[in-house]
Amino acid sequence: MTKSKNLFLGLLFAIASVNLYAEKDIKPDKKEKEAETAEKDTSVFKLQKEVENSVFIENFDDIDNFDISSLEGYNEFDPTFDYYGIWDTISVNPYKIDLTKKKDTTLITLNDHHDCDYAHPFDGKVTSRFGPRGRYRYHYGIDIDLETGDSVRCAFEGTVRISRKSSTFGYVVMVRHKNGLETIYAHLSKLEVKIGDHVEAGDLLGLGGNTGRSRGSHLHFEVRYKGMAINPESLIKFEEGKLVGNTLLVDKSAFDYYHAYNKYKGKSHYYVIRKGDTLGRIAQRNRVTVRQLCRLNGITPKTTLRIGRKLRLM
Repeated sequence: MTKSKNLFLGLLFAIASVNLYAEKDIKPDKKEKEAETAEKDTSVFKLQKEVENSVFIENFDDIDNFDISSLEGYNEFDPTFDYYGIWDTISVNPYKIDLTKKKDTTLITLNDHHDCDYAHPFDGKVTSRFGPRGRYRYHYGIDIDLETGDSVRCAFEGTVRISRKSSTFGYVVMVRHKNGLETIYAHLSKLEVKIGDHVEAGDLLGLGGNTGRSRGSHLHFEVRYKGMAINPESLIKFEEGKLVGNTLLVDKSAFDYYHAYNKYKGKSHYYVIRKGDTLGRIAQRNRVTVRQLCRLNGITPKTTLRIGRKLRLM
């Protein structure tokens, strides 16, 4: 009897000990989880405020190396975060993927009348197409003529990833879409959406304008896949304002243009001043700005141009 009683008391003690240790183990985990959640919420809030307060980028091409490791909390804004792996509200191409070496073909749904619809961004005349500009620059999108104040609309459903001002694009919006593409709408006069907004095809993104590096009111429209530009005319008939088809096949051939551009990337190119040249004419002829010429060559708009002098263009 005494032996049975001792066994019973020992069993009760063991159960009580297990519960006690389990309780001790659970409570710290709960507190740690709450603290971790609070820290994450605070971090995301601070980052969001920082992005909202930073309304100027010097050059989109110059900030592709921006450190985005601290922006991982932004995945809560984007339901397609798992597909991209990165949520970056600053850089147009944070992915750093060389799609010229893409080994497979990706099928992208553009219109299925259920989960993916298309709306034409703006019905206007195409004034500049996708392709090289001069010898050393590449135009990654389509320019569409419009009047300042005209409504610019979203092409596909998605989430606003960039909505801010840059010296090159002016007021610009970039939307990440559920179908795997991203689109850019640049030189706007006014932004009508903010980072993290969910937008449907046809929703108003902003008003057309002439901001940034622009010579006259127009919409600069780009289509990108994992950071690299795709010729918009491979999926959109701009003269008709409709899609080429309901799907798009993307393989490495879509990025063949990059090889031609990359030959000149990172090299310095020069222009030799000739009789009758002005900074304005040189800038227009080589598709750069007077401000760029002055900055690259340590001169001012009032500097006397000496015939035979070399000016750096990029």
